[in-house]
Amino acid sequence: MKILLLGDDGRAHALAWKLINSPRSPEVICAPGNGGTAPFAPSVTLDVADVAGLSRWTFEEQIDLVIPATSAPLHAGLVDEVLSLHIGVWGASRRAAALERSRCLAKEFMIRHGIPTAPGRPFIDLAMAERYLATLTLPVMIKTDHPSGGEEIFDDRYAALEGLRRLFAARSLDGGEGVVIEAVLRGPRVALSALTDGRTVVPLLATRLYDRVEEGDRGAQARGVGAHTGNSAFAQRLTRYLHEKFILPFVAGLEKEGLPCWGLIGVDCIITTEGPRATALRFSFREGEAQVVLPRLEDDLIPWLEASITRRLHELPPPTWSATASVGLGLMARGYPNFFPTGGQIRGLEEIDPGVMLFHSATTNPAATAPYASRLASNRSRSADALSSMIGGLLGMGGAPQSWGGLRTTGGLVATVVAQGVSLPGARGRALVNADRVQFEGRTYRSDIGERDFG
Repeated sequence: MKILLLGDDGRAHALAWKLINSPRSPEVICAPGNGGTAPFAPSVTLDVADVAGLSRWTFEEQIDLVIPATSAPLHAGLVDEVLSLHIGVWGASRRAAALERSRCLAKEFMIRHGIPTAPGRPFIDLAMAERYLATLTLPVMIKTDHPSGGEEIFDDRYAALEGLRRLFAARSLDGGEGVVIEAVLRGPRVALSALTDGRTVVPLLATRLYDRVEEGDRGAQARGVGAHTGNSAFAQRLTRYLHEKFILPFVAGLEKEGLPCWGLIGVDCIITTEGPRATALRFSFREGEAQVVLPRLEDDLIPWLEASITRRLHELPPPTWSATASVGLGLMARGYPNFFPTGGQIRGLEEIDPGVMLFHSATTNPAATAPYASRLASNRSRSADALSSMIGGLLGMGGAPQSWGGLRTTGGLVATVVAQGVSLPGARGRALVNADRVQFEGRTYRSDIGERDFG
């Protein structure tokens, strides 16, 4: 089986790790991958925005399955294009994926389908937004339509009006149309993803996400700071609750509105004093979420992917999860997400304990990178045993590859150390010990990740 995995961050590394350890021994090609995937998966450079060209490439190379680790290819229309060539692709159609790209569309969708969310409304007319803002009690949250445009909380009415005009004007930067004005939600951030074939839905694990770079959820907002899953009774009840109240209405809404999706869906929530409230809908894992969820899945991932695409999820038994908790600590360069050093050598990987994983997000490893050889030019392949050996060492579960000496940072979120344990405190303790062993210029991490279950 030949799989093309699109992405270059920690989600891509976690998916590649899970796929390459399948009993079916697939050939995994990363486009482009990173320093963590380099030792066990060939790399190819493809323009994910050029979905027509990407589709032709998959057809010529006889790819069996295309898996986007991020939603960017979905927004470009990857699924719609690849399906026309009768190639398996795991993901949402372009129209469905617009719910992740547009906060205004997502807000309207959540209101229509009864998904609990913060009181508020989307606006594409500035004058109407100004009148609505004048009726609200403070503080208030204002978000640009496109997630990359940002969001701000305002406690002063004059500042809120000025902020509204500024954020509304920023809509043209990413093609967004308007803003969302809503009440401010306070509480821990939680994500739940699920597999769907458009009808049947299989929930994964509720995941606590951390998106502030300083202890105590302070400092700049950034992706991938940390994440954990729990194995307590509360964690299991939370997964069931989010599945029933958020995921099921999400899928029902997609089907009702004729928005195809054969892959992953997800809901981001904040747990308030009144209960969880949705803040975003998505069609890919969050950075950090894949790294702590996939290691707990004891099943082979490939049958789940195939069942999603062929609408056979109802034929599979429930997924099997390890009884452990998992904690992921984002290893960041000091100054992330604003100004930070890059190019520094990464050291200490050979000291990571067996069973503790290191998923790379922004690394390069030229000494280990093997460009993908087109089937037209070469029939070269690698044995499954060799691949399993290399990935075991890469993740701290075996001997260290000699090519680690060339491993360097390329961004502010460098990697995620993931440890499992019979309890959340035990997993957190292992993660902290091993995070301290990995060294690069300006390395920092939050030591309070996983201190509490979902509080």
